[in-house]
Order: sequence, then C-alpha cells, then structure tokens
Amino acid sequence: MYRALVIPGHKDLSPLSYFLYRQGLPHKITEEAGQLVIWTASEEQGDVVKQVYSDWEAGLLKLEQAPARQGVNVEGIIKSIPWRRFPVTMLFLAACLVVAVLTQLGENIGMVSHFTFVKIKVSGPYAYFASLAQTLDSGEYWRLLSPIFLHFGIIHLAFNMLWLFDLGRRIEFRQGGVHLFGLVIFTGLLSNFAQFVFGGDTAIFGGFSGVIYGFLGYCLAREKIDPRCRFGVPPAIYGFMLVWLAIGYTGILGAIGFGNMANAAHSGGLVSGLLTGALAGVFLRKPES
Repeated sequence: MYRALVIPGHKDLSPLSYFLYRQGLPHKITEEAGQLVIWTASEEQGDVVKQVYSDWEAGLLKLEQAPARQGVNVEGIIKSIPWRRFPVTMLFLAACLVVAVLTQLGENIGMVSHFTFVKIKVSGPYAYFASLAQTLDSGEYWRLLSPIFLHFGIIHLAFNMLWLFDLGRRIEFRQGGVHLFGLVIFTGLLSNFAQFVFGGDTAIFGGFSGVIYGFLGYCLAREKIDPRCRFGVPPAIYGFMLVWLAIGYTGILGAIGFGNMANAAHSGGLVSGLLTGALAGVFLRKPES
C-alpha cells in the first residue's frame, strides 16, 4: 500500500472517497494520531488522489456529498410482508409461530396441554387425559381446532409454514380471505377428528399438515369441476404429497427419525378438502358467458 496523503483529522473526506470509488480508484482511509491517511495500491494512483484533493481544496473541482449509508430498513421489511394482500394466510402463519414459541416446539408439556385435542392434566412426570365428552362438558371447545397450531420440532414447523404460505396465498388470492378462513376451520376440525378417532391411542398430536392436505384436495377438486378456477399448483406437487401420504402409512418415516406421522389427519384433511372443493366447484361456479 502507498501512503498517498496525510490530512488533518477534522476534515470530512466522505465526498472525496465517494468520488474516488465512483472513478474506480480503490483506496483506504485510516486514522493515525489524530490525522487521516489515504492509502492507495500504487504511487501512480496516489498521485491521482493528490491531484484530485488539490483541485477540490482549491475549489476547482466540485464533489457531491456521499449518500447516507443505508441501514436495515425495518419499516420497509415489515411493509414488504404481504399482510394486506393475504391477511388470513399471514394470520394463521403468525398464530402457528406464536404457539411454537410458547410451547418451545413441543418441549414445554405444560403449554402444550392447552392446545391438545382433549384436556390434559400434568402432574410431575405424569399426564392424565380426559375423554372428549369430559373436555366438551368443561366448555373447552377450542381444543377441537387448536392442535393444528401445535408443531413438534423446527423441521415440522418449517415444512408446514412453507406450504401454508404458498397454498394459502393461492387460495386467498383467488377466493378471498373469508373463503380461506372457512376452509381452514372446516378441514382443521375434520382432520383433528380423524386423527383422534383413527390415529391410534395417542391424545397428543398436532400440526398444520392436515389443513395443508385440505388445501391440496380443495384445489384439485375445484379445478377439476370448474376448470376456469385455476390455482396454479404444479401437478408434480399433487403427486409428491400423495406419495408422501402413502409413505407415511408404511411407518418407515418414523423408523428413520422423522417421528410418527399424523396419517389419519392427513387423510381427513384431504377428504374434507376434496369435498369442499367439489361443493365450491358446483355452487360457486360462474356461468359461462
């Protein structure tokens, strides 16, 4: 490095530095003993810097002020999130994230117990499960839906949130937020009931994947009955999710560390989505002009 110039430390060199960078002249400015030192890669470049500085000081060269350095525009980032365009999609996504934090992704059993399908009483290392009738008699009707917000592990959460963000926006854009909200409630309820009744003896289950399969079933049936209503879901996605559903029933995913799949919830969500999509395709189909 070549020591090109030594300048009093009170001097604002930002216009000079901005000009040099715009001219493609690499340099570095350091502070030494209260003075500013401009370094260049070679003596020839240093001579250029000296001449530019001299002309600037003499008033022969006008240099524009360097633009303010942009920090992280938090306000711009928040505005870029599609809250207004897809409020219902973002509402459910935010709710899942909040519950994930509260329950520590399923690690905090005390918090998890507030979102399970049936009422659970935790006492030390033991958990006591109420029946569905006892749960409903106590007035805790939210439990019929709340398991869709539970997620167990970061992969489980990320996988479902990506699908919610993609498919939810497609449906909300085409059908509106109220339609999407009703679809989530209906497929969520049916997928939870299916998992509780047919999913084995466990009372702790959760995840948005039953609703995701409901979204897929809805889009598939709606497009088949009403071809003018297109959601733009690639056919390969339908194939992948159906194969994933079939693999879940083999039990191999749990054996290789993916955990137990809520297969009944997936099937219940898919069937309820197909039913809803078929009904919407028949009754909401626009007449051909």
